[in-house]
Amino acid sequence: MQIISKPKHGSEEWLKLRWRDENGNVLFGASDAPALMGASPYTSRAQLFVDKLHEPEVKPDNPAFRRGNILEPVLLQEASHILGTEIFTPQAMYREGRFIVSLDGIDNSLAPKIVVEAKTTNKYAIRSSNDLPIEWLWQGWAQQMVMKLPVWFAVLDRDLKISFVEMPTNDTAIDTLVTEAEIFAEMVESGQPSPSDLNNFSADQIARIYEVTPTSIDIGDSGMEWVLQLETARSNKKVADEQEAQARDEIAKMLLGNEIAIYNGEKVLSWGQQEGRASLDIAKFKLENPELAARYEKQGNPYRVMRTHRKKAK
Repeated sequence: MQIISKPKHGSEEWLKLRWRDENGNVLFGASDAPALMGASPYTSRAQLFVDKLHEPEVKPDNPAFRRGNILEPVLLQEASHILGTEIFTPQAMYREGRFIVSLDGIDNSLAPKIVVEAKTTNKYAIRSSNDLPIEWLWQGWAQQMVMKLPVWFAVLDRDLKISFVEMPTNDTAIDTLVTEAEIFAEMVESGQPSPSDLNNFSADQIARIYEVTPTSIDIGDSGMEWVLQLETARSNKKVADEQEAQARDEIAKMLLGNEIAIYNGEKVLSWGQQEGRASLDIAKFKLENPELAARYEKQGNPYRVMRTHRKKAK
C-alpha cells in the first residue's frame, strides 16, 4: 500500500489523483465502487466511464455534500467516544492496485488499526450491519481492500439516530471488485466500452467518447424505426409547445391582474409574481473588461447535433 499526501478534498489536484496514476493508468476512489458495480443510485457505469475517460473538473457543492461535511466531525467525535481512542481525518490518501481512497476517519495515519466512514442520510434507518445499503458496502469493501482493516460506519440516519456499526467482511465481494476494476479500467484506457455497457449509454455520453468522423453507416429497419420515432417525438413536442402557449395566452386574457383562477369554488390555477433572476451581462462585461473576461472565459465541450434528413412527402 502506498501513502500519498492528500491535497484539499474536492480540489482539482485531489480529483486528478483519483483519476490517473503517474503512468496514466485509470484509478478509482472508494466512492466510485458503487457505480463500478452497478449499485449506485446516483451514478451509472456509463457516466463513470465518461468521467474516467476525461480529465475531472471541480464541481460546485450540493446540499447533501455540505451537510455531510458539516456533520462529519460530530460523527467522528462520537466514534472516538465509543472506541475510547481519537478518530480523525488523515491528511493522506492510500493507494493499492486500481484504488486510491480518502478516509473520513482513522486512529493513526501511518499504522491505522480501524477505518471509520461517516454517513448522513435521510433515506435509510441504520440499526445494525444488516441495514447498510449495498452502495455503502461496496464503498466500504473498496476501503477494506486497500487498508486491510475493519471498516465501521458512523451514521446519522433518517430518524436522526446516531449508529455505529461494523461492516461485514466479504472476501468474495472484494475479489469481485478488484477484478471488475481491472476490466473496467482497461475498457476506459482503450476508449471502448463493452457492448452490454454501451446499451446503457445516452446520446450525450456517446458523443463524449466517440470522435465524429465524416463516414456513414446503414442502420437497417430497426434503426429507421428509431428515426421515425425521433421525428414523431419532435413533432409532438412542437404541437404541445404551441398548445401550451395558446392556453397560457387565453388564461392570461381572463386573469389580467388577478393571481388566482377559481372553478366551482376551487382554486385551479395561480399566476403569481416572482423576483427576476440576477444574471451577468456577459456581452457588456467583455466589452468593458476584455482582459479580465479572457482570463476567466472557459471553452465548453464540443457537442454533436442530431438532425433528420428524410425527404418530406409532397
